Amino acid sequence: MVVHNPNNWHWIDKNCLPWSKEYFSKEIVDTEFQNDELILVVNGIDSVSGDCDVTQRKGKVLCIYDMKLSLSVSGTKKKDSETFSGSIHVPELVHDQDEDEYVFNIDASEHASEIRKHLVPKIKAKLLKFQEDLITAHSKDVQHATD
Repeated sequence: MVVHNPNNWHWIDKNCLPWSKEYFSKEIVDTEFQNDELILVVNGIDSVSGDCDVTQRKGKVLCIYDMKLSLSVSGTKKKDSETFSGSIHVPELVHDQDEDEYVFNIDASEHASEIRKHLVPKIKAKLLKFQEDLITAHSKDVQHATD
């Protein structure tokens, strides 16, 4: 394919939502917290919706995304082998979001506080890497050599 885009000046977009779904499945599923009393695990990505694009304009690569995530989680209390399940919803994962702006809605009855305390920080750390990994994986697809 011949690209007529001198000095990468013109706007080029790449839809990365399918890649994002695979990324979250690979990076977040099986995230686990374990201590002497409790095991918590992210079992699956129930849904990823919204927009996720890597763009290039005037020689600069950036990403724009606004997504919603839904994760399924399970847990086991080691003391009595009680098991439970629930879900974590991230209603807004946005490209210009500060770390303290992440919202995690947890549906897990009486175990929500344990999930929030122990598992959410691990998920959040992985979400914070997403933008860098997205740009690294797709920047070459929206720029061409300027020789």
